[in-house]
Amino acid sequence: MKEYECVQLNHHKKIAETIQEYQIQGWRLHTYQATGQGTLITHYLLFERG
Repeated sequence: MKEYECVQLNHHKKIAETIQEYQIQGWRLHTYQATGQGTLITHYLLFERG
């Protein structure tokens, strides 16, 4: 059975670091979405494993 975990980030500079940390733990990035306006952008990363 597959597992999913959603991570919310408030700054784009944390995206690469977060993906790398999850990949080391056996997760893979399933989807990425950014929402917001102006400088208030929220980034959502959905990871999948299994």
